[in-house]
Amino acid sequence: MTVKEFPIRRPQDVSRLGDRTLKIALVPTDAERAAMIETYGLLALPDLKADLELRPWRKDGITVEGHLQGRVSQACVVTLEPVEQMLDARFTVRFAPGAAGDEPDEDGEIVIDVQSEDPPDPLEGDEVDLGAVLCEQFALALDPYPRAEGAHVPEAYADSGETAENGDEQAERPSPFAVLADLKKNQS
Repeated sequence: MTVKEFPIRRPQDVSRLGDRTLKIALVPTDAERAAMIETYGLLALPDLKADLELRPWRKDGITVEGHLQGRVSQACVVTLEPVEQMLDARFTVRFAPGAAGDEPDEDGEIVIDVQSEDPPDPLEGDEVDLGAVLCEQFALALDPYPRAEGAHVPEAYADSGETAENGDEQAERPSPFAVLADLKKNQS
């Protein structure tokens, strides 16, 4: 899913932050929650809040640490029944002036070290959009494939590697290595 405009916009001036820590409780309004329901394809979003702390990072960057909590209802991917999910996520996002995304090397490839920290997001001007931070972290906390308890794919639609009963791999399916071993035996 690509979101061009975040449903919540809460610009925060960070030009006067100095060495202080700024604590903010961000609670979306009813209209903002309705916009989030539409944007993220939810059934309901009864509760959502984020407790944020902004503080300076390095020379001229900003760190936003947060704790996102909420309750959301999504449609089950199998039955379309409502599935409730409790959200409880902690996160850290950093911003720095002039920060750029991953740049390609001389071969045109982008090398990503999955073990390293995320690079800082670009800090444009003197504002950090806390609404965008909330929306990004909310989207990351959502279950991408919500499934109602006991829901299973009907046998007529079950994937060849999935049984309709429990969604586990079929035990009688041979491993690819066993098939290769049989081929090797037949060739000798």
